[in-house]
Amino acid sequence: MFSLPKNLALRAGLFMVLAMGSFVVNDTLIKLVGQGLPVGEIIMVRGVIAMLLLAYICYRQGVIADLPHISNRMVILRACLDLVSTIAFVTALMHMQIANLTAVMQAVPLAVALLSMIFLKERVGWRRMSAIVLGFIGVVMIVKPSVSSFNVYESLALLIVFAVAVRDLLTKRIPARIPTFVIALANAGFVTAGGVLLSLTQGFIMPDARQFILLALAAVFLASGYLFMVATLRLGELSGTAPFRYSIMIFAIISGIVVFGEFPDGIAIIGMVLIVATGLYAAHREAKLSAARARAQGLSDSARRPAP
Repeated sequence: MFSLPKNLALRAGLFMVLAMGSFVVNDTLIKLVGQGLPVGEIIMVRGVIAMLLLAYICYRQGVIADLPHISNRMVILRACLDLVSTIAFVTALMHMQIANLTAVMQAVPLAVALLSMIFLKERVGWRRMSAIVLGFIGVVMIVKPSVSSFNVYESLALLIVFAVAVRDLLTKRIPARIPTFVIALANAGFVTAGGVLLSLTQGFIMPDARQFILLALAAVFLASGYLFMVATLRLGELSGTAPFRYSIMIFAIISGIVVFGEFPDGIAIIGMVLIVATGLYAAHREAKLSAARARAQGLSDSARRPAP
């Protein structure tokens, strides 16, 4: 019988791998359904099912009383950015290789560091700046922009990276008293509403039994991905689980080859390696800086503490 590792760090890493696998299965199912249904309808149907699942989880977790916190300005702004990034992601997913799009999304931590430096005036040393530059070179190697080949969907991939980066920066400003599942439910609600509005412009096609089952399964895997991510955050630090996060690339490449017959070319693979390597280095540097800040704070507190 399968048992979870007793080591909390390994358990957190396992949950991170399960979360990444769940997200790739969700993307794979959505890409399959997208061959016959409009983007707005896909987002709407999956969103309704995901909302029901998250509402049930909120009930089981006893956080229903916290639902009014959805009106928090930061929660609303985050949900709006999630709506934009979801529509852009699903649209790009229908026209890009799943492994390529997944790899581009791994540049989000680098975009967060870049935006923090520009808008929040955070200090970024030459090492982290080098990682940011190399990471975005990896992105360019994947999308291969040129006047003749660069298309709107590759532009969407870059838009998603920065939309998600801004979303993550806003997440840090959401009060800690607001439960994670309430935030997730708010996101699902806004994304579903956006799907409804988009479907009004794209039209509605009644999904057949196969398409509805695939959408329902996508919603289940999306919700399970959120659950495993929450479990990861509760057991370990993000910096410690960062290496496991990049397991998503393995799942995406397998999905692309097995399900869609998509084989990344050599240049794209080099770009993926660059993004993963620079992302891991950025996580390592952030962990060291966080530890240094914690030590400095501890020394400061000790200095202020009165002598016995």
